[in-house]
Amino acid sequence: MITNQWYLICFEDELKKGQILKRKVIGEELVIFKTETGKVAVLQDRCCHRNVHLSLGYVKGEHIKCGYHGWEFGETGKCEHIPSLSPEEKIPKAACVKSYDVQVKHKAVWAYLGNPEKKAEAEIPPFNELDNWPMVYNYHVVKGNIKLVAESLFDSHHINHVHRNSIKTLMGNLHHEKPDYHLSFTDKSLTGWYLRDNENSVFEKVYFGFEDKVEAHFGFWFPHSSKLDLRFPAHFTMPARQMVIFEHFYEIDEDHVMMIQITTWHRIFEYNPWFAKWFMLKKSMTIVEEDIAFLESNKYWHNKEKLNDLLIRPDELTFEFTRLWNKNLKANAPETYQKQASEL
Repeated sequence: MITNQWYLICFEDELKKGQILKRKVIGEELVIFKTETGKVAVLQDRCCHRNVHLSLGYVKGEHIKCGYHGWEFGETGKCEHIPSLSPEEKIPKAACVKSYDVQVKHKAVWAYLGNPEKKAEAEIPPFNELDNWPMVYNYHVVKGNIKLVAESLFDSHHINHVHRNSIKTLMGNLHHEKPDYHLSFTDKSLTGWYLRDNENSVFEKVYFGFEDKVEAHFGFWFPHSSKLDLRFPAHFTMPARQMVIFEHFYEIDEDHVMMIQITTWHRIFEYNPWFAKWFMLKKSMTIVEEDIAFLESNKYWHNKEKLNDLLIRPDELTFEFTRLWNKNLKANAPETYQKQASEL
C-alpha cells in the first residue's frame, strides 16, 4: 500500500463538535474527532489500556474518552486522564496511542500517513474549486485495482459507452478521430485537455452552448486524486459555466479500494441551488455505480487468470498515465510496485 501521503479522510461538514468518525485508510484504523474548541484530531482507533476501539467512546472537552474504562486521550495521542488512578499517581509514559498530522483544506480533513521524515515531499492536490463552489460528495467501496480506479475518471474513451444512458451526450462524445491531447507533466502529476464533440440535445445546447466542441480538462496527482473539468463557454445571455468532478481513492485493505467522488459546479442551476445539489448528487451516484461495475469486473478477471490488458494506439492517455504511475510507485512503494507488476 502507498504510504507517505496526505489522504482525505472526511469533509468538514461531516465532523461537528463532539462528533467521532472512524475510517480505515491503507490498512490503518483511524478515529477522527473534533474537540469542544473546534480542533480536529486523528488518532489510531485503539485504546492502549485494553485494546478496544476508541471510536466506541465519546468526546469530552478536548479529549476523546474511551467508552470501556474512561481513559482520556488528547490530540497528541497522550493519555491525559485515567479515572481509576488517584490524583497522586502518575499516568504511565507508555499510556499513549499513535497520532497523525492533520490539515483542513478545500473543505476537507487530510491526514498524513507515513514516515514523518518524508512529509515535506507529500502534497495535498489542488482541489481549489471546492473552496468557493457548491459541492456534493459520496463514498464507495470498490473491489477493484487501485491503478485502474485512479485512471477511471479521465479515461477519455469510456464515457460514450459506460455512461451512454446516464450522462448521454452532456460531456461530449468521441468517435473515430484521435483526440489531440495537450499534456503537461510534473514528477507526480499529469494534467491536460482535449476536445469532445458537442452532441447535446437542443435543450442542452440552449443551456450549455452551441459550439461544435466541449472542452474537457483533466488531471491526476499520484497516487490518490484525479479530476475531470468540463467548460461551457458564454453564449447568448448565458455566462460561462463549469462542472468539475474530483475523485480521491486509497486502498482500504488488500481487496478493497475507497473511492470518494466530489462534484462541484459554477453557474449551473444557480437560481435553484437545492435542485442543483439534488441533480448533481443523483447523477454522481449513478455515474460511479456504472464505473464500479467495470472496475470490479476487471479485478475479477485479473484475479481469476493472469491476464494483460490489450492496449492499442488510441490508448495514448493510458500509456502516459501508466508511465507516471509506475515511476512513482517504484520510487515510493517498491513492494506494491513488484506486486502489481506480477499481477499484470
